[in-house]
Amino acid sequence: LIFISLFIFNISTLAQSDELVNVCALDIGDATYLKDFKIKLQQGDIRPPPSAKFSVVLNKGTTYKLNVCNAQGFEGEAVIRLLDNNNLLGTNYSSSSGKFYKGIQFPCTKTGVYTINVSFKDGKEGAAVAILSFMNKK
Repeated sequence: LIFISLFIFNISTLAQSDELVNVCALDIGDATYLKDFKIKLQQGDIRPPPSAKFSVVLNKGTTYKLNVCNAQGFEGEAVIRLLDNNNLLGTNYSSSSGKFYKGIQFPCTKTGVYTINVSFKDGKEGAAVAILSFMNKK
């Protein structure tokens, strides 16, 4: 009975995250969807807070977007960072103003492997989806 309950819970959780991907993908505008990243982290009191890291190859001359959507029912707000060799290239959170943005836009100036780092503000428990897309050239 416990196994069946856990199995049904996992299916329900996957369905909810797929629904969040669909909703978040609607916010990319005229960009073209490339990939989604599902993140769920437990609360952590350590510094830096727990995070999920993803590696992606980005191409020179392309403008990319990273949109993030938080799942309902969790206190944490996703902070997404785009890094190149630990150099911060963009984030959706301004620590000086405390303001969150739906995402970031990044004009890639060199082809290479970049890191997408997602954590939740103040180490709170959270779940989110990040969508990587590229801007269509006009």
